[in-house]
Amino acid sequence: MSFSMNDDHKVVASRKMKSARRTRPPGGDKGRMKITKIFTVRNISEIILITLIQFPFVSSKTYKGAELRTDDAFLYGRFEVRMKSAAGSGLLSSFFTYHDTPNIPAQWNEIDIEILGRVSNGIQYNIITQGQVNHVVDKTVPFNPHQAFHVYGIEWTPDYVAWLVDGYEVYRETGSHIAQLYYGQKNMMNIWPPDNSGWVGILNPASLPVYAFYDWVKYYDYTPGTTDNFTLRWADEFDFWNQGRWSKGTHTWYGNLCDFIAENAVFQDGYLILCLTDAIQTGYSGGAVVDSDIDPPYLVWSRNFGDHITVFFSEELESSSAQNSSNYILPNFNIISATLLTDNRTVRLEVDSLVPPQPYNLIVSGVSDLANPPNTMGNKVVTIKPGLQLPISVNIAGNNWQSYLGDQIWKEELEYGYTGGRKIVLSDTLQIQNSIEDEVYRSECRGVTFYQVRLPQGNYNLTFMFAETEFSSITGRIFDVYAEGQQIISGLNIFAEAGLKKNYAVEKTVTNIEVNDGILDLYFEASLGEPVVSGLKIERTYTGLNEKPYLPSPFFWDLYPNPFNATMNIEFSLDKKDFVRIELYNIRGQLIKTILSRSLSAGKHSYRFRADDLGSG
Repeated sequence: MSFSMNDDHKVVASRKMKSARRTRPPGGDKGRMKITKIFTVRNISEIILITLIQFPFVSSKTYKGAELRTDDAFLYGRFEVRMKSAAGSGLLSSFFTYHDTPNIPAQWNEIDIEILGRVSNGIQYNIITQGQVNHVVDKTVPFNPHQAFHVYGIEWTPDYVAWLVDGYEVYRETGSHIAQLYYGQKNMMNIWPPDNSGWVGILNPASLPVYAFYDWVKYYDYTPGTTDNFTLRWADEFDFWNQGRWSKGTHTWYGNLCDFIAENAVFQDGYLILCLTDAIQTGYSGGAVVDSDIDPPYLVWSRNFGDHITVFFSEELESSSAQNSSNYILPNFNIISATLLTDNRTVRLEVDSLVPPQPYNLIVSGVSDLANPPNTMGNKVVTIKPGLQLPISVNIAGNNWQSYLGDQIWKEELEYGYTGGRKIVLSDTLQIQNSIEDEVYRSECRGVTFYQVRLPQGNYNLTFMFAETEFSSITGRIFDVYAEGQQIISGLNIFAEAGLKKNYAVEKTVTNIEVNDGILDLYFEASLGEPVVSGLKIERTYTGLNEKPYLPSPFFWDLYPNPFNATMNIEFSLDKKDFVRIELYNIRGQLIKTILSRSLSAGKHSYRFRADDLGSG
């Protein structure tokens, strides 16, 4: 081995990092030491050190672990696994993505799910970016991950990284460090004992062997604008070792108290079993894999939409227990009925006299899953979050203004928000033509990728508010808009739509967008420049099919004459102060006119509606 003797020649050496929280093995450099340090060769002693550490590493550690990794690397996507982690102090089981070519700190990219064996109700998530900078968060879960299989996932896009448990999002990161994740990463899983007792505890040799079990792994391509923005590419059920997809780890690194050996990655009975053993009793000796569902359903969230409450559970439910209204208690209110929706995880509760904006505590018990025998919930309490009261208007990238809601970055616990892009605040004196709502157009989100709004199942009219405030030509930006996986606006050139006018409002309304999963998903895709949007309005349309507007109870009203020609009287009574909105729809479910939209006091109210400007019928 020879080196040129000048300060510009860079070489790689290793050093033991006793205080390091975690480091990873080099990808294709099996049998060699961990590469963690770059420095400049200046003298003969450094050349001797480098020459010594380049010899193949001989496996000699007391403990033996295991790792499986894909041969291919992936740029963005959803990575899912069904697994049961290993219990015990001093060790962890993992599922993660990792960039390993080349493996130097300046190009570090990694996204982790790490389950510490000493923690019975928690999972650790981490992103490691250039320079080995950690972004760690700990999250509790309402089950013991070492006792039964659960599904975990990572969603990685250019705009965010999100972690999922049992099919629902539990945490999302959208910080500036996400932009540093631009190297292809392999999908990996391993079991190992870190040399960091403060992190994982102390390993007891008498506890070995221990095992982490993996039922299947799935990879979805990132395909924004289609279905849920991800498309399944492949799934591996681990019926055998697919050597065209996976390689077994045979390496180690400083900070890892074990060597990875091939015989500790075992495929048996449709499972991948990763083993942590001593140096003598390697491989799997645990008998048949126990794959029993022992966890009852648990409550993820509940929301108050005014005319009903929705409750979302951790897994699919047994129908009769889910639809037994006596299993739900809302103090001081009468629950009329419970309906299990088509996803088999969401229950809709019809409730008397509910006040939409207020939060309540809901008590649920007796609801069972589909296991045999079924697991049944004991008493659980969830705070019902106030859902959005329709219609809604959002001042995208701006603050609350008149009836417009201020905007926010989307997170799972929120009702609405954007992903990607950046807020642009324009002059507070900017004048916008073709609108009297200049304030909405004085802020905008440029480069927006996704917009999400929680809505009850139904059909909606969407109005998008655009203005070209940046360019004075048709060559500035062109983009498409998708809703629920379907293109609804094609090739939008705001400047052209405005008649070649800058600072001119352009509104686009799309009718009857169907939402079935509780979230309106919008996607903005640029073909020139970047998308931009200033405001969004959402109104419900009623088709008469299992849909009804919110009516306070008791609610007394009368319409006369019926039928009528020019005018109609609308009379109604409220038992308490409430917000009332009266809308007129045609037989196709299209909104014709808003007759009334305001907060009213208790008592009797009367309005005369004139239809002079409407056609017959």
